[in-house]
This record gives sequence, C-alpha cells and structure tokens, in this order.
Amino acid sequence: MQRDRDIVVFANDWATDPTSKHHILTHFARTNRVLWIEAAGMRRPNLASGQDLSRLIAKARKFVLPARRVLPSLYAYSPPTIPLPGSAIARGANTMLYRWSIGRELTRLGMSARPLLWVYGPHVAPLIRDLPRSGLVYHCVDKWSAFEGYDAEFMERCEAEICARADVVLASAEDLAERCRRYASNVHYVPHGVDHAHFAQALDAGPLPDDLAAIPGPRIGFFGLIHEWVDIDLIGRLADVLPYHFVVIGASNQDLSALLARPNVHVLGRKPFATLPAYSRGFDAAIVPFRLTELTVSVNPIKLREYAAAGLPVVSTGLPEVLKCRDIVRIADGFDDWCRELTAAVAEGAGGDWRRAQSARVAGEDWSAVAERIAGLIEQSPAARSAA
Repeated sequence: MQRDRDIVVFANDWATDPTSKHHILTHFARTNRVLWIEAAGMRRPNLASGQDLSRLIAKARKFVLPARRVLPSLYAYSPPTIPLPGSAIARGANTMLYRWSIGRELTRLGMSARPLLWVYGPHVAPLIRDLPRSGLVYHCVDKWSAFEGYDAEFMERCEAEICARADVVLASAEDLAERCRRYASNVHYVPHGVDHAHFAQALDAGPLPDDLAAIPGPRIGFFGLIHEWVDIDLIGRLADVLPYHFVVIGASNQDLSALLARPNVHVLGRKPFATLPAYSRGFDAAIVPFRLTELTVSVNPIKLREYAAAGLPVVSTGLPEVLKCRDIVRIADGFDDWCRELTAAVAEGAGGDWRRAQSARVAGEDWSAVAERIAGLIEQSPAARSAA
C-alpha cells in the first residue's frame, strides 16, 4: 500500500451508506492523508422537493465550516458552490471557489499543495482543471449519462475530459472500461470488493433485529437503494406466487405503495450498515432484482458479494457483471426462472456448511485486496514513474 501521500478525492457526501469509494479510501487513509471533497450534485436541484431542499440547506451550513475529521487521517469538506450544474456562469464561479477553498483547506491541514487528485463524479472536470496536482486518478463506477435527471451530454463531455487528463483510469465494469478506452489508454478493469469480515458475522449465532424477527420465514432479503433500477413490479409478482416473505431494506425514491399492500412484503426502510449482517442472518436467500437497462449493463452490484460473504444463496437478473460470478449466484432471465431459481436457492441455503462455503468463495475479494491492487496501478502510472 502507498504511504505518506496526500490525496484529494472528489466524491459524494461522506455521511451516506458506504459505497466502493468509502471502502477504498478508508484503506488508503490508513497510510496516507485524505481530503474527501463532498462535491456538488450532478442533478439540478428541485426546490419543490423537500429532500432536495433539505440537502441544499445541510450543504449550505457546511460551507462556513472547515474540513472535519471523520477518520484519523481522513477529512471531509464541502466547498462552497452554486448548485446549478448546467450553468456556464455557475461553473466559472465554482471553479474559482474550488481552487480557493480547497487550497485553503490543504494549507490548514498541512497537506501538499500538489496532491494526488482522485475523481469519482466526472462532472467536476471543469472545476479542477487548474488545481495543482501530482497526478490524477479517475475511478469510473457508473454510466453517469444514463441516470435519470442528469444532463447526459454534459456528463459525456466531462467524462471524456477527465479520462483524457487522467494518469490512470479505473473501471468497476468491463462495459465502463471499454467506454473509457475511447478517451484513454491507461484503463484498468477493477471489480468491486466486499467487507468480508463484516458480513461474515451473519454466520455467527445471534439475535435477529426485532422488526425482522416479527416476520415469519422463509424470508427473501434485499438491501440497497431502491431507485429506478430496482424492479419493484418483479418483487410484487414473486410475492404473489411464492410462499415466502420478502424483506426490502433501503432508502427509496420510488412509489412502493403496491408492495406495501401485499401482506408478505415488508418494507423496513434504511438501516445502518453496521446492522446489515444481523438482518442477513435472518434471510433464507437474497435477491438482486435489477431491471436490464442502459444503466445496469454497466453496474457491478456491491450487494452481490455482500450477500455471498453473509453466506446467503443469491438470485439475480443476468447483468453482464453478474454473469461473471456464477459461482456465487443463480441467474434468472424471466419470471419463471425467478420462481424456479429462488425456490432452489432457499433449499440450497438451508445448511450451515453450505453457507460457510458460500462465504469462503469471496473471502479473497476483500476491499483490502482491491485497495492494494489499485495502489499498485497508481504507482505504475506515468505520473508516478515520472515523480520517482
């Protein structure tokens, strides 16, 4: 692992459910200093939305605050920005605000004025053009132009720019890697990992959360964001014909009224990451019911390996990245497949030995191993070799 480097990472809010960025940069922060920039959103905010308005107010309050320590060597900071991603005038102002405020925080924290820049959201490309740096990493984890509410043309332009300027490009899916290779040559496919020790706690004996214990078995579990890529209709249809109780955990921006009307579907809302192993302990199988869309063909679902680490049998839509993981997942291509595979999965996972073997299959894919590989790729990049 790299040591004693100063890294500035442009990502989403730190205080969200852990994603690949959180896991990887947490590992880097053990031997390096990290300034985590809570970058401006990629959507134009809807002031009529209570959720968007609350987020804007929360961000505005952070503008006057210095970077806050969230780990011993990782600080999170929200630079002042004008939340109008489609406005050229706003981007010009935000470029100046970024340079001034981030430079001030680097000085205050005693970090290098020329850090390694690490970008997740390509929309920051115009804002960081003039930021001094020792190198640039672009970590592509989604097809940004395919999200609802994003300016697809703007996101495509930003991604092309950030790829062309990057010293190394990482991609979590083969489809993303191929897209990035249109603009860069130093592109590497790096699949997601898993916090294996955390989710393997589901194999230990222990109590179930009260709200889960009140639900009869067998239980089919899902946890994660419930956004446009989750096939809510599929979950409802499965609940109508299978003798199982479906447990849905996660924050949602979708209409879940049809699910809530079914007596064997239980929507429990968002749960802290720390509690997910306890919920997994009470599942008989887990599902990845994603729609097959322009967005999801580029998705590498983190929950797939999390379910496996918890020892759960898994059934998933046949996404390209899921098809590479047939050792830990059953693939369902249609409704009849879903019914058949889910029934088989519940029977398969009934034994403790099977569950321990399932967890062991992903033990070598821990985030620590992913972070080590990324560190090696950064060290081999042209900028690192030039510096050396």
